[in-house]
Amino acid sequence: MSLNALRVSVVVLAVGLAGCVQVRIPEDAYFYPNTRLQAEGIELQTDQPMPADREDLSLPYEGGSVAASRVRGDPNGPIILFCGGNMFRRAIGGADRAAALIPFGDVVMFDYPGYGETPGEATLINFRLAGAAVADYVARTASAEGRQVVAWGHSLGGPVCTETTRMIEVDTLVIEASTPTARAAVNDQLGLLRPFIRVNIDPGLDSFDVVQTLSGYRGRVLVLEAGRDETLPARLSRDMARDLATEGVSVERLVFAEAHHNNIKDQPDFAARMRAELAP
Repeated sequence: MSLNALRVSVVVLAVGLAGCVQVRIPEDAYFYPNTRLQAEGIELQTDQPMPADREDLSLPYEGGSVAASRVRGDPNGPIILFCGGNMFRRAIGGADRAAALIPFGDVVMFDYPGYGETPGEATLINFRLAGAAVADYVARTASAEGRQVVAWGHSLGGPVCTETTRMIEVDTLVIEASTPTARAAVNDQLGLLRPFIRVNIDPGLDSFDVVQTLSGYRGRVLVLEAGRDETLPARLSRDMARDLATEGVSVERLVFAEAHHNNIKDQPDFAARMRAELAP
């Protein structure tokens, strides 16, 4: 028995002797709005400035106005609605993400409520309202320009962008390094301890369910799996793709074996593979 396995066994035994442990997962457990960054002394480093020719947008929602940007790319490609992860801001990672996606089309990205330049509290309700406002803009713009719509969500953005398929017509949904549900991610993190722990997840957070949301979806789903992901392990993407296929959703799983959670877009075969998938 390895040292790590021994430690796990001891912990399991201790928990078993002590009885079932309860763990509460609040709604904002995985959110990192500006206030939390400041309170915890977290400093995010910018990679490079957003493109100077971007179009900055202010899109009304119930909490104020969503701060968004449109970065133009291949005019023959789709308009890509990008939903970032729990640390994403346009000023942090926006330029890098835009550079990765504009070879395929135009990119519209936004700051979640409480993040970057979007006012409001970082709550699930506000995330949904902000996502709906941006989705509406993307749908209207794509219709006026005769272009397809791609919704692309990374990590936390996977469930957020998935919900846009219920709001607008999305031709292709890309789910990158994500999870089918918050509960699946929590259970995966607990590992061998799961049978000994009662997990109480906030009902709102627990309501995110990619497979359920996509029931009846007639578009195409691409699940991008990062083989070396230590944040949301690859098995979560595999399980999601399998369950979507079982439900009759048109889904394809693209494996990037050497990728970690945040660098699928940096893999040498990323551009060629995605261009082939998203070609008009």
